[in-house]
Amino acid sequence: MIGRRARRRQAWLLRTNRILGRRDEFRSARSFARAFRADGKSALSPSQITRWEKGESFADGTVLHRYEALLQVPGRMLTVANEAARRFLNDEQPTTEGGDLPDAALHELLDRACVPGAMAGTDWRDLTRAVAARPDLLLHPPRLWVAIAENLLGELVIAEQTEWLVRQEAMSRLLEHRASAPHALDICTGMADDRATPVCIEPISLLDNSVLPSASRYVLAQLRDPDGVRALHGALLAAVAKVRRGHFTVTETAELRHLATALLAEGHDHPLVTPMAVELGHVLRLRDTPEPVVDNRVSAHLALTAQARSAAAEPGVDEVLAELVGEAMFRQNPDARLYATALITATPYREPLATAVTDWLAAEDLRDELLVERGLGLLNKLGAPTHRVLVRALLLDPALSARNRHAAAWASTHSPGWLDEGVWRAIVATQTALFRNRPSPLDDDILRGLVYSIGTDAHRCLLREMHADTRVPAQARALAAWWLRVGPAGDCRAGG
Repeated sequence: MIGRRARRRQAWLLRTNRILGRRDEFRSARSFARAFRADGKSALSPSQITRWEKGESFADGTVLHRYEALLQVPGRMLTVANEAARRFLNDEQPTTEGGDLPDAALHELLDRACVPGAMAGTDWRDLTRAVAARPDLLLHPPRLWVAIAENLLGELVIAEQTEWLVRQEAMSRLLEHRASAPHALDICTGMADDRATPVCIEPISLLDNSVLPSASRYVLAQLRDPDGVRALHGALLAAVAKVRRGHFTVTETAELRHLATALLAEGHDHPLVTPMAVELGHVLRLRDTPEPVVDNRVSAHLALTAQARSAAAEPGVDEVLAELVGEAMFRQNPDARLYATALITATPYREPLATAVTDWLAAEDLRDELLVERGLGLLNKLGAPTHRVLVRALLLDPALSARNRHAAAWASTHSPGWLDEGVWRAIVATQTALFRNRPSPLDDDILRGLVYSIGTDAHRCLLREMHADTRVPAQARALAAWWLRVGPAGDCRAGG
């Protein structure tokens, strides 16, 4: 069953792309309906376009693909964002779409999936949809599932924007499939446990898709005795979703309540842990968990500013845009923020909103650490390079609070734009001096964020230097070594 919220958001996604898209002639529903049919049949009725764009009928994958083709939307962004948002909202996922892939095409994709780097994002989507539509599919030998899951997860953890989202959805399907699930689960937990691979949020949080008892046990073990702050964050993300999906037994739920109570009682204020501990308290209905703070004035202002920057935007307040901006900024759960942002990013509002947020942050009082943290996080997920200058200024400011420095350090990861090696060297010098002279509980994660951003900017010489510097915390040095293994090869003399 497709929920009302999912229908409303899909309708907004379709209408916003048609009205604000590249093709002026398609702002008329009648013109769009005339062009819609590509099969030689009679023209589509404009009323059908209206029904899709009012949420009165749900658009399947074929409709989304046609919107993407006519409106020149790259990378199947409408399809990817719509599917990911539906999964987060726990809507029933279609199991038949993609099932018509011919056996020869499926076999070809399976062969390529076993070869590292041989698959594009759309290939992973087509393969895993076809697998999902075949619940009895078996591979011989079964270890082929291991190679497939290993290659997919390896690509996922270094992918960016839509390419990350499509692989996240593909890995979720492998974790749900009866035959592939045990192997995909082993690959996720193996990466999370591998000290040579300091990436653990994605492989642990992905376990929310698995109904296997061992997945629940692993999440509980990480909550009980986490392998660091980021492992705890991943486990909290998975636990919240698994509670909502009913994956835990009565005994496990009782332990979860005890663990959540203990986390809330600790009273520490870490931007990765505290909001999710509160969220877990809410889904478990624990008493005395604080309500999330939502600043509707900020989200309404940013949405209206983005509308004003969009010449073709219709008059009045775009209520869905304002609602999504509010979720993208203020929801406790970072997954909720992620999927709200993914819907915005799949529309022409992406760049106007990024500019609006950048201008707003530049004029804000930086003492409001939550607003700075969430604003920078939103800019990073929008995938616009407008905030790089702002991030540089923040990270070169030695007077900035540790919380703001933490937000800025992670705001350049996997985002467009580029900071040259000289700028990163100045940033590293500023932040390592603060690490030594003005210690903070967030210091280790700040330096990890710098290393991660330097890795995504492919400055290999600087990564080598940080890996060799014994004054840099061990986790940051390990992350530098990991980037040197998995990142693109480069020549130091060519700028990194």
